[in-house]
Parts: sequence; structure tokens; C-alpha cells
Amino acid sequence: MSRRRPARREPWEDASDPALAYATHHLGWYRRTRDRARFQTKAGDFLMLLSTAATVVVSALHAPAPVTASLAGVALFLTGYRQVFRPNDRWVSTGVAWMALQHAVARYYVTPEAERTPEMREALMDRTLEIVSAENQAWAEQRRGLGPTVPVQQTQ
Repeated sequence: MSRRRPARREPWEDASDPALAYATHHLGWYRRTRDRARFQTKAGDFLMLLSTAATVVVSALHAPAPVTASLAGVALFLTGYRQVFRPNDRWVSTGVAWMALQHAVARYYVTPEAERTPEMREALMDRTLEIVSAENQAWAEQRRGLGPTVPVQQTQ
């Protein structure tokens, strides 16, 4: 018989300002994801450059075929990794979402705590949900191979 774990409570559920806690929770997630994608992009680019350059050098030095093939295989793997996981696109999309959310939170923070109205909290929550939803939708469409969504402009 398995034991049921109690439902996990989200950090903003018990906060004195749930809208701010929710926004800062997502702000932290976007920052970590952006930084991880930046690292993956830079490390992948460096390793790809290193492995392709090394392939040419060891080939010119008449190194054994397995060595040359292994270096070329690393370059090929890194190319496939970039195409499948697209860390550069993830870096850009999470960076844009982080910046938009950072601006919303900063605007909220400049208002003294005693002067924050329920309407301000609702506006922060709405903006947070809008940013998260738009980024998630763009990510899902990218994963399905549809590319980013371009908003349709209304003509009058």
C-alpha cells in the first residue's frame, strides 16, 4: 500500500502579498532558465568551434582515422544538440520574458507597501500571467515546429 503525499503548497499561497510572491517566483525561474540556456549556448558554440578546428588540425597532421572521426562526431553531435534543443532561442525567449516581468515587478516595488492597492496587485498578477502564458505558448509552438507566433494586427 502506498502512502499519499500531502499536496504541495506553492510559495505564494501563504505570502502576505501573493501577487508579488507569484511574480518573483516566476522571475527567479526565468532568470535560472535564461542563465542555463546562455551557458549551454556559449559552451556549445565554444566546443563546436574547438572540435571542428581540432578535426582539421588532426587531419592535417595525419592522425589516425578514429581520432579524426571522433572529433568530427563531437562536432556533429553538438550541431544536432543545437538544432534539437535550441538553447540560443531559449536564451532569447526567457531573457525577453525575464526583462518584461522584471519591469512589472520593479514598477510594483517603487510603490510603497502601504500604498499598494488591490487593483495594483491584480494588475501585477495579470501582467505576470500574460508574460508566462505568452512565453509558454511561444515555446510550445516552437517545439511543435511552427516557429514563433507573430501577433495579428487589427486593421481599421
